[in-house]
Amino acid sequence: MERIADVSIDGYQVQCRIVARDGDYRVRVTTRRKLASGRPEDIVDVPSPLIFESEEEAERHARNLMLSVRGIRASGKPVYTIL
Repeated sequence: MERIADVSIDGYQVQCRIVARDGDYRVRVTTRRKLASGRPEDIVDVPSPLIFESEEEAERHARNLMLSVRGIRASGKPVYTIL
């Protein structure tokens, strides 16, 4: 898995990764929020339903996806702007 981005938004650490499986590529966004004690609290894995034939296409989608994150819901799921 290749990490495309790792940013902090609304108290959450947001990571975007490319996952290769059987010659196809997928994008996976993960959000994490830490408790005051420093240990991880919420980890939300948000896989994209899209499948890409090339790693380059998946990387382009991942970058655009990360640029469109405008906030994080209380559930830990990202809120995206419409591009």
